[in-house]
Amino acid sequence: MQIIDKVKQLVALMNENNLTEIEIQEDSTKICIRKSNGSYQHSITSLQKLEESTPLPVTSSYGQEGSSQFQLPKKAENCVEITAPMVGTFYRASSPGAEPYVDVGSVVDQETVVCVIEAMKIINEVKAEIDGEIIEVLVEDGRAVEFGQPLFRVNVLTPSAT
Repeated sequence: MQIIDKVKQLVALMNENNLTEIEIQEDSTKICIRKSNGSYQHSITSLQKLEESTPLPVTSSYGQEGSSQFQLPKKAENCVEITAPMVGTFYRASSPGAEPYVDVGSVVDQETVVCVIEAMKIINEVKAEIDGEIIEVLVEDGRAVEFGQPLFRVNVLTPSAT
């Protein structure tokens, strides 16, 4: 089955079941689709090593405005993930309506709090534990997370020579 057909089937499944997000992995391909404000964001990742990143434009056939992109992973040697240290509920901010601890583009150091995870009614701060720049938030606010699940993707900053 072609990847486009698979995406169309997943979007139809999302619509039928009022889902806002779906993620599947088959062999070496991972497909993640998120629905936000009536539009769909598609992400298809090949789990094999790729030498270059090549975006492929794709438009949804489900009457959504705009377009989406398939984005092959970029070759990133200095990219690491901040993972969940426990099972719980992921929150990007200290309280509803508050500004998130970090966003894409935020520069963090080892002591920067990047999120909190609520486990058994206890709020646990999660620190970056690395110097870098947040390049991707991988979990939606208020979602359950598992131990070791990637939460953020960080571009590690190398110390500049002075």
